[in-house]
Amino acid sequence: MFASVIHRRVWSGRVFVLLMAGLASLSVSAGGHTSAPSVDLSLEQQLDLFLDWFPGEYDNHEQNWQDNLSQVEQVHERIHHIFYPATAMQVGEHTFFVQQYLDGDRGNVYRQRLYSFSIDEAEGALRLDIYSFLDEPKYRDAFLNPEILATLDKSELVARPGCEVYWEFAGDHFHGYMKDRACKVMSRSTGQPIYITDDLRLTPDEIWIRDEAFDAAGKRVFGNRAGIHHKNRKVQYYTGWAGVGSAGPELAVAEGSWSTADGAWAFTGDLDNFSRFVIHNEGEIVPILNADGKPSGYSVQLAKLTYQNTVIPILTLKLWEDATRRVLTYSWAATDSERIGLNARWAQIGLTVAPGSPSFGFEIEAAPAP
Repeated sequence: MFASVIHRRVWSGRVFVLLMAGLASLSVSAGGHTSAPSVDLSLEQQLDLFLDWFPGEYDNHEQNWQDNLSQVEQVHERIHHIFYPATAMQVGEHTFFVQQYLDGDRGNVYRQRLYSFSIDEAEGALRLDIYSFLDEPKYRDAFLNPEILATLDKSELVARPGCEVYWEFAGDHFHGYMKDRACKVMSRSTGQPIYITDDLRLTPDEIWIRDEAFDAAGKRVFGNRAGIHHKNRKVQYYTGWAGVGSAGPELAVAEGSWSTADGAWAFTGDLDNFSRFVIHNEGEIVPILNADGKPSGYSVQLAKLTYQNTVIPILTLKLWEDATRRVLTYSWAATDSERIGLNARWAQIGLTVAPGSPSFGFEIEAAPAP
């Protein structure tokens, strides 16, 4: 399905030519993407590589968590980004539907955009044109109905001349920038012009974003006062299950049985609040449901974290008590673990990594029943 909606030349074929010529050597990152070659690339090759790295979902949960722990002056908002390849040929050949939400709440959408990437020969860089929607509700969650974008007309979009983002290849990453004082908008509150600037960094696994705005006198209107980017990591989804006994931690249930079904962990036992779900590894919290499909009072969280006074990141699997917002118990594993579980007898969880990258949660089905 993914291959049918992303429009790009085949990067691997171009890499093969370079390899056969003895000009470059490539490796594959943990996420399955082609890492940057050690040669200069044409703009066409840069576009191929960019379109290989860019798609996916990204989140800065750990940065937000660390900021709160460290009590920094300005905590980075937690933002979840969805960059979904779309077919919108009236806009451009390489287009993406963008939806971003705050605080891990899928319903708290604060921005929808349509991105169009192309080559700008005069600038010697890749160019990103950004469009907003005149009727945002019409296109909410368009990744669930991508056909609506295929019939999109440019008259339904608002362009921002001067607010283009240019991307230069820097060997192991792409650097994104706007031209100085080119992106000008009128402030709704003051009626005065403000100038927006952007500084970005894209790797196979991360996108860093620093949006800032200043008035004509150079006074900051918005943006991180310390000049620190939002550091977003590409998420990886897991499918799994979780169950808790109705008596909670007061009563341990029978051990039950563990098995595998279609490559995923499965559990059969006396856990009367039991549900299957999809969850990503950048701090997502998913409720455990009871037999009526209602929240049981407990939730699961999966997060990549580096704890204070340590240097080794880990993948944490936590069981939350919803009423008190307390973590009752947790387990941890290496960040690239394909499976992770937790067994507290009265509560048991099993997660298995969903195959493929980029990983979009809305394209993944929960683990099958045993």
